[in-house]
Amino acid sequence: MRSVVAAVLVPLLVVFLIGPYTFLPSLLEYGVARDVKARLGTEKLPDVTLKSDPPWSMLVGAFSGGRIVMKNTELGNIRAKKARIYLDSFDIDVWATIREGRVVDREPLSGDLLVTVPEEEVSRLARAGSEIPVQDVDVHSDGVVVRSEVSALGTQFLVSIEGVPALRDEELVFEPHGLTAAGVPVPDKLADRLLSGTHFEYPLDRLPYQTSITGVDAEDGRIVLNGKVPSIPLGAYPGG
Repeated sequence: MRSVVAAVLVPLLVVFLIGPYTFLPSLLEYGVARDVKARLGTEKLPDVTLKSDPPWSMLVGAFSGGRIVMKNTELGNIRAKKARIYLDSFDIDVWATIREGRVVDREPLSGDLLVTVPEEEVSRLARAGSEIPVQDVDVHSDGVVVRSEVSALGTQFLVSIEGVPALRDEELVFEPHGLTAAGVPVPDKLADRLLSGTHFEYPLDRLPYQTSITGVDAEDGRIVLNGKVPSIPLGAYPGG
């Protein structure tokens, strides 16, 4: 009799212990990916990877973090080559998740945001926000170079304007600090007058999940926006 009971209970115990390791990560990853896709209107599901350290802690719904990766998406009116959210630790209600067949979180997810904006998009933003014509833009680790044409004493000059991307009042701005014409630095007084129309501002609005952008860095061929995502609710999708 004992052998019969053991033959029945042992497999059940194995399923009980191992089952969550098998389906919980996949279910949760799909739930997060589906929610992000629905809310952002992206064509493809984002890549979602979740981790639990130690692994057994997922049995009580504790996850140590994870990552959401969206490629070629639009955030805050900016076309990003890649957007990544590095999740903080979070908890889910395991039994409610199993019972309802959907992710039930104890509180919304949160994390740090990293948005990669390619040079072509930086150039588009510069053209959209500048008061002077912008021919092209180079982005490198030291900052941004905008090539333009300015007018002085009835003459048009091809110039290179050096500056840095920055944030001001929730807007992406370009702050020029140097001007060269034909590779020769322009004197400060004349440069100040010519640079008066080169400031551009681009609003970072319509960001999902109450996201805030806290910093911007220039790298070779791109700028990177840094931010914080305070609330990613799970299990609730627009339209049902």
